Amino acid sequence: MLSIALHIPWMAKKSHPRLLEVAVIPLEPTRWEWRVYEGDTPLMTGFETSRETAQIEGDNALFRLLSAGLGK
Repeated sequence: MLSIALHIPWMAKKSHPRLLEVAVIPLEPTRWEWRVYEGDTPLMTGFETSRETAQIEGDNALFRLLSAGLGK
């Protein structure tokens, strides 16, 4: 039980949660911008011709960032 008590404070100090968000913004009827944000800081951005494609590409960019270790 002592090892668990010593391990828990170490886990609390090591964890730095980050909030990443995908935003899809209409610019024109056939032009949509997607952005991946951390707080107010855009990390990635791109443009697509439909809202659905912009959402998919924004989500893909988010997962690429996470798989590259951005969340660590």
